Amino acid sequence: MTVENKILAKASELFDVCGATIQQDGRTLLIVGLESTAERNLDEFVHKSGNFIMLGFRTYAAPKLEALINFIHKKKFSAVLAGPYGYPLEGEINLKNEAIRAGLGKRGKNTLVLHPEFGHRLRFMGIYTSAVLTETLRSADINEKENATCRNCSICIDICPIKALEPYHMIKRDTCLSNVSPQTANGRSALCDKCVTYCPAGLKIKKITKAPKPTRKKTTPDTNDGS
Repeated sequence: MTVENKILAKASELFDVCGATIQQDGRTLLIVGLESTAERNLDEFVHKSGNFIMLGFRTYAAPKLEALINFIHKKKFSAVLAGPYGYPLEGEINLKNEAIRAGLGKRGKNTLVLHPEFGHRLRFMGIYTSAVLTETLRSADINEKENATCRNCSICIDICPIKALEPYHMIKRDTCLSNVSPQTANGRSALCDKCVTYCPAGLKIKKITKAPKPTRKKTTPDTNDGS
């Protein structure tokens, strides 16, 4: 196994998905994704003393990112986060676009990356590295206009309270309620996220096991008439 493949194997061990793209400056962007769940809520954000804290990323993603960066350094390659906890600052690269380019999913009508297994629940992070990883990974067409998963479905568009969405495009980014989310009393961000919550893509359906029907004991007729 090549050193590059070992890096990808380590990324796959730590995260749910990984991919890579080449940037215009020649650097490789290693993209990793974790599924956000009720038990591992990556969408927990806090405002404290005027600071915006990515609490979910700090709790669940930061240790994994540190382990991966240390592993890459030991293989004699450079590795640096693309932003706080691997999330680029506004105006820099768009991680959703890069994840699609790396073949980690397709854009949904709610503009999120939809993965065949994890649906819309993946949260992506980026690491710039000097390791050349793209030759071992598949690529996708970022300009693909329709996602088969979204065919005949417009729940996200219909449910948006401010009508910020058109198919595969957010037309009111600055007023999206998840971008201007209010705060709760304890400083948590109260995200709207209706286009996420009601999206049926990749839903985890719990199998309900029916309780077995009670069996009646067969009784042998009492032939003793007392005579």
